[in-house]
Amino acid sequence: MKAVPFLPAASLWGALVALLLSAQIGETQEIQTSVAVGAAALRYADTLSTGTISVTPRLFGDWNAISLDASGSYSQFTSRGGGSSVQGAVSASRLFALTSTVAGELGGFAGGSSHNDGTRTGEMLANGRLHFGRSIGELFTGGSAGRACYGGSCQRLLLGEVGGSFQAGPSSGIVSFSPTMVSDSLKYTDGQGTFTWNADRTEITAQLGHRFGDQLTALGTDTRTWASLTATRWIVPRIAVVGSGGTYPIDPTQGFPGGRFASLAVLINTGTLRHDRSIGVDQRAEPARPDDAVPKVIAFNAGRTQGGTVRFEATASGATQVDIAGDFTSWEPVAMKEDPAHPGSWSVALPVQRGKYQMNIRVNGNRWTVPPGLLPLSDEFGGNVGLLVVE
Repeated sequence: MKAVPFLPAASLWGALVALLLSAQIGETQEIQTSVAVGAAALRYADTLSTGTISVTPRLFGDWNAISLDASGSYSQFTSRGGGSSVQGAVSASRLFALTSTVAGELGGFAGGSSHNDGTRTGEMLANGRLHFGRSIGELFTGGSAGRACYGGSCQRLLLGEVGGSFQAGPSSGIVSFSPTMVSDSLKYTDGQGTFTWNADRTEITAQLGHRFGDQLTALGTDTRTWASLTATRWIVPRIAVVGSGGTYPIDPTQGFPGGRFASLAVLINTGTLRHDRSIGVDQRAEPARPDDAVPKVIAFNAGRTQGGTVRFEATASGATQVDIAGDFTSWEPVAMKEDPAHPGSWSVALPVQRGKYQMNIRVNGNRWTVPPGLLPLSDEFGGNVGLLVVE
């Protein structure tokens, strides 16, 4: 379990504030917080074994098309000699609708680690992406540029990216290939697939990767393939037990060795705070129920009528309430009405001008999701919004 990068606060926030100020913050804000407490057994480069006890808080903020993800971790090593480390990372992104099926994304990442023996690492990246929507997922391509620092020196870092994601019922996945160049001397490509399955308060995630290119033996290992498995079980709505194990590759950008790990942690969801600027109200939301316990929207349609309005239609059998929200409603929830003659059929007509909009839908007051059939504007930082084009 490699250390997460960390950079001085002034440099970190300077890059991210510029990104956030480049767009108007939306009316609706959502902030999610959590903390994980756990223990792990580690074996670095198949030579050094140790254990850690760690505390990891995380904050995720979503302002319509802008998202911010910040996390930190304090780790205490349990092997002879002890020792500790502090890690932190902050990332941000903004999404832009380019066409009805293509979205652009600009983002930044900054972070690093500091260890009690005086060693430090750091990394800062700016990145861009293009997302191409498909019926069950998306294709994406992009690149990043920045610097990585360790051992008293900083190196130029260039990364490319191409891949795709899919969503099929309780299963989802993402596959990507990332060519990397560190300065002008080290070149390699990482291929990685991550697959997730959700059902009945349980989430299982498997990850498999392989590195192509330089042997990288100078950093203590020539392992090219890695794999891990993580299982999360929600005991109550706010508390989950997370078990994980597997291998991970070396990080040539910061000099971290590869190794093996097994960990067990308790994840505490401390809640979600939603703030609607239009009415000035903070709302503390309870955690959503597991996805399979919530009736789902299985069909969605938005068509312009002769009267200049848009009629939104959704099919959600077993639902007692269906709401939509978008920038055309100032992100205030609007309730749909069920057709008494056709249970499960919900609709509402709203005045919406021609153009491109962002929207989401929710069932029974639970989490907002992208309506079926709309382009999902999503990124690795957790943002989810659907692109609606009104002709």
